[in-house]
Amino acid sequence: MGGYPDLYNHLFGVTAHVMKITPLISCLALAAFSSCAPAPHDATSSHSQQLASESALAMKAKDYSKAQALAAEATNIDPQFAEAWVGYGMASVLLGQTNRAREAYERALALHQARHRQNPSDANQVFQQVFLLSLLGRSGEAEALLKQARIDYPNDRQIAMSATNFAEVQHSWKGLNVDSK
Repeated sequence: MGGYPDLYNHLFGVTAHVMKITPLISCLALAAFSSCAPAPHDATSSHSQQLASESALAMKAKDYSKAQALAAEATNIDPQFAEAWVGYGMASVLLGQTNRAREAYERALALHQARHRQNPSDANQVFQQVFLLSLLGRSGEAEALLKQARIDYPNDRQIAMSATNFAEVQHSWKGLNVDSK
């Protein structure tokens, strides 16, 4: 798991509840929220992580307005916190605010692309991009990136599982897609 396991455990519960997904897809959804983000190293990062965790709890409690506000505060403190942008986007979709969700998902996508450029061996950053492209309704790009990732990262289980079941994976993420509302 990446630097923010509590956030992903909470978000995993939300995605499983929102999308009623199968165990295989549950694992993939959890993996989508994991990241190779560095662990918090200062008070600011720690505070943004705490806000993101509280946001995830609010999402789990179906208090999407509170979740959105907390995620927004986390991104204001740490604009490089891609996972908080994803949380903001998810809350926005569930509130029917697709333009805000799209902007948040685009920010997160750009951050994961930058992380991958910094560390091209990090297959998880490619998986994050596939996930976000899917949430943005850009399934053709997501599928093409996933096919290339199978070539570039032939031993990565997360990539392999997603590529094998791409249609099912995409369907499981549909409830958080900007085009779903």
